[in-house]
Amino acid sequence: MVNQAWGLAETLGYEVELKKICLRQPWETLAPYLTIGLGYCLAKDSDPLLPPYPNLILASGRRAIPPALYIKQKVVGQQSKVVYLQDPRIDPSHFDAVICPQHDGLTGKNVLQTIGATHRITAKKLAQAKADFHHLNPHNQPVLSVIIGGSTKKYNMDMDFAQRLSDDLIQIAQQGWRILITLSRRTPAAVAGKIKSLPSSIYVWNGEGDNPYFGLLGLANAILVTCDSVSMISEVCATSVPVYLYPLPKVYWKHQQFHQSLIDMNRVRWWSGALEPYMFTPLNVNQDTVAKLKALLSI
Repeated sequence: MVNQAWGLAETLGYEVELKKICLRQPWETLAPYLTIGLGYCLAKDSDPLLPPYPNLILASGRRAIPPALYIKQKVVGQQSKVVYLQDPRIDPSHFDAVICPQHDGLTGKNVLQTIGATHRITAKKLAQAKADFHHLNPHNQPVLSVIIGGSTKKYNMDMDFAQRLSDDLIQIAQQGWRILITLSRRTPAAVAGKIKSLPSSIYVWNGEGDNPYFGLLGLANAILVTCDSVSMISEVCATSVPVYLYPLPKVYWKHQQFHQSLIDMNRVRWWSGALEPYMFTPLNVNQDTVAKLKALLSI
C-alpha cells in the first residue's frame, strides 16, 4: 500500500513525506465506517498529522481513512486535496478522488479506475539496478527473472506447485538461460526450501544483503511471476520485457478479471512451460493515472 501511494506521488513529481497511521479504539476496529470524533482517532504511537497540510494527501489502507477524512473536514476551502487509493468501502464522495483497480468495480464522478496498481518502478531505477546487480549474470546469458508470491486467503501454495515450478526452471536453465529468483514473505517455508535447493547455477536470493528485486527486473529478458498478487504483477508489467503468469489452482475472482484484462491488452501470457517471445503492449498505469488525476483535480 505504501508503494502504491509513494509511486504515484513520485510520478506526480511531489516531494514525499510518509506518515504511518495507528488508530485508537474504537476506530481501529470500526474503520472506515466510524466517522465521528475523528480528531481523536490517532493512537499515541501513530505519526502525528499536524498543519500546515500539504497540497496533496494520498491515503491508502483502511486505517488511513479516519485521519484522511478528518483532514478533509479541516481543510474545507483550502488548497489540500485528499486522494484515496484502493476501494475505501465507503462513499467515494468523501474524498476529492479515489483511485482503484478496474476489477473492484467501483464507479463515481471522482473515481479513477486503473488496470493494476500504481508502483515505484521506473525505467531510470531499473537501469541503475541493472548496473548495481550486473554480477548476478556473470556470463551475460539471457535472464529469466522469477518472482514468487505465496499463500493467500484463497490459496495455499503447496509442494506440488514447488515441484512443478522447479522442473520447469531446471529445463529452462538447461536451454542456456540464467535464472534469477526472489521469494515473498508469504512464500511457505517448505516451498521456499524446495526452491532454494535448486541447482547452484540457479540464483535464489537468500534474504541477506541488499534486496535485488529491482535488479532482477532490470536484468530480465523475460519475467515469470506467480498470479497471486496484483501489486507484483503490476510492477513486473512496468518493465519493457515479456511477462508470463504462472497459474495457480485457486485465484480470487477479482484477480482473474485483472489477469484477463492484461491478456486482452496483450501485456501478459500464461506460462506454458516454454519461453515463447511475443510482441506486447506496455502497461503505463502510473503515467495514465497521473494524467487523469491532474485533469480531475486541476493540479
